[in-house]
Amino acid sequence: MSKVGVVIGREFLSTVKRRSYLIVTLGMPFFVGTYVALVGLLPAYFMSQAGRSQKPIGVVDLAGVIRLEEARVIGQEGSEAGKAARAIADRLAPATAQGRGVSALLDEIDSPVEFVPIASKEEALARLREGTLERVYLLPADYVEKGAIETYQSDGQVFGLGKARIERVFARLLRRSLSAGRLPDEVRARLDRPIDDEASSSFLVRPDGAVEPLEDAARVARMAVPGVFAILLVMSLLTSASYLLQGVVEEKENRVIEIILSSVPPRDLLFGKLLGLGAAGLLQLFVWVSVASFATSLLAAAAMAILDWKLFLSCFLFFVGGFLMVGSLMTGTGALGTNSREAQQYSAVWTLCLVLPPAMTWMLILDDPNTWMARALGWFPLTGPLTMMVRLGTGKVAAWDALVALLCLAAGVYLAIRASAALFRLGLLMYGKRPTLSEIARQLRHA
Repeated sequence: MSKVGVVIGREFLSTVKRRSYLIVTLGMPFFVGTYVALVGLLPAYFMSQAGRSQKPIGVVDLAGVIRLEEARVIGQEGSEAGKAARAIADRLAPATAQGRGVSALLDEIDSPVEFVPIASKEEALARLREGTLERVYLLPADYVEKGAIETYQSDGQVFGLGKARIERVFARLLRRSLSAGRLPDEVRARLDRPIDDEASSSFLVRPDGAVEPLEDAARVARMAVPGVFAILLVMSLLTSASYLLQGVVEEKENRVIEIILSSVPPRDLLFGKLLGLGAAGLLQLFVWVSVASFATSLLAAAAMAILDWKLFLSCFLFFVGGFLMVGSLMTGTGALGTNSREAQQYSAVWTLCLVLPPAMTWMLILDDPNTWMARALGWFPLTGPLTMMVRLGTGKVAAWDALVALLCLAAGVYLAIRASAALFRLGLLMYGKRPTLSEIARQLRHA
C-alpha cells in the first residue's frame, strides 16, 4: 500500500500542477458564467421588459359587454403563475439578495395590464399609429352571438414577447365581464378560478394500498440526486480517463514505464494511477459544482432542505464503484493501444457499455423499477451504477435489492482491477505492435 500511496501522490500532484488543468478547472466556471449571463440573463431581462405592458391596451367595445372595472380586480389579484412563483421565492430565501431579486423580477413581469376604452375603430387605429397604444381589441356588435374579435397591432409588435400574457389577461377580462350581473359572486369567483391550488390536495397511492400526501418537491429531489450523480460519473470518467490515458501513453512512448514497473507491480501501479488521477478529476468536478452551487444558492438551499440522505449515500456508493470499475477497464484496455488515439478508441467502449443500456431503458425503469429487465441491468456490474441510480430515485426499490446490486458491483470492481492489471502489464511492455487475441486471453487466464 505504501507503493500505491506514492503513485497516488505523484499522479495527483503532477496533474493538478499542469497549466492546462488549472486553466480548465478555474477557467471553466468563468466561461460558463459569462455564457449564462449572455444567453440566459440578458434574454430574461429583455423578456421582463417585453412582458411588461409599457403602453395601455385599447378596447373598442361595439358589443357593450366589457366592464373595465373588472380589469382593476384582475390587476390586484395578479396571475396565478406569478403568485405561485413569488410564494416559492419568498419561502425559499425571503431575506437573501437572490430571493429579493427573483421577487422583484417576477413583480415586473407580472405587472398589471392597463385597458382604456376607445370610442371608434378609426380613433383606435390613429392612436396605434401614433404609438400611444400597445395594441387594440375590437369587439363587433355581434360578438356575443359569434365570439369573433379583431386585434390590431403595429408592425413592431407582431413577435412581441408579452403578446401571450396580454391575450390571457384580456380573455380573463372578457370572462369576468360576461358573467358580471348574470351570476352570483361566489359562482363568478369559482368560474374565474375553477381549482384553488392552495386548498386542493394530492395523494399518492402505494402498491400496498397505503395512501400518503403527494409531495412534488420531494419527488423531484429524489430524481435530481441520481441525475446529478449520473452526470458526475460520466463527466469524471471522461475527464479523468483522458488524463490517465495521456499519461500512460507518454510513459509508454518514453519507455519510462519500464523503470517504474521494475519497482512497482502492475496492479499497484494501475490502482495508484486510477486513484490519483481520479482524485484530480473529482477535484475538478468539485470546483465546478461548488461554483455552480454558490451561483445558484437559492436552489441549493431548497435542495438541501428536502435532500434524502439515504438516497444520497446509496448513489455515492454506486458512483465510487462505477468509477473504479469502468476507470480500471478503460485504463487496462487503453494501454493496449500503440498511440493515444487508439487508446481513446479502446477505452470508449466501456463508457458506451455503461451509458447506452440505461439511456435506452430509463423511461421503462421509471414506470416499473422492479421488472426482470430493471433488476438484470441493475445487478450487472457494467450497467448497474447508472441503472440503480435511476431505480433508487423512484423510491420503490427494496433494501435487499440495492444490497445485491452493491455486492455484484463490488465483485465487478475486483474482477475488473485484476483483469485490467493483466492487460495493463501486457500493453505497457509491447511496443510497435498490438497484442493478439490469444495473447490477451492467456494474460487474462493468468490474472
